[in-house]
Amino acid sequence: MRVRDVILVGVIATALVMSAAAQVRPGDGDDTVLEVITQEDHTTEAYAYFGTLPEFAEILDESTLAFFVPHDDVLEGIDPTELTADEIVDMFNAHVAMGIPTEHRIELITWFRTVDGERIDVTMDNDTVMLNGEVAVVDEIAASNGIVYVVDGSLASP
Repeated sequence: MRVRDVILVGVIATALVMSAAAQVRPGDGDDTVLEVITQEDHTTEAYAYFGTLPEFAEILDESTLAFFVPHDDVLEGIDPTELTADEIVDMFNAHVAMGIPTEHRIELITWFRTVDGERIDVTMDNDTVMLNGEVAVVDEIAASNGIVYVVDGSLASP
């Protein structure tokens, strides 16, 4: 009976280690956050908002950050030309975080603050990471200077 228990514990431990090793980690990618949103099919709207503006492009290319990018489906109904510069800056700041979410996998933290100072609570709903209980993380993409989290909603209203 004891040998079976030891083997079972070994199999479970191996499965947990392999699962953790397979998950996306901040800083593991070859491309910068800017390059990731430029290349991904479902982040073209976010690139139109943020990647083409020099002040945001420099931050996305050089700063260590976590970028919570609304999926194209979320942003396609909003015309960026109808937003003021301040509204675009506010929207950007509501979707970028530094510190904890750039250093740890999102599912391992309970909350973080965005650049604009808003607290975002992180919970798990089955295997889905939820932000403030309403916005799901649908994809995680490692970048050389952080991580891109594609989300199914907005963390702020334009």
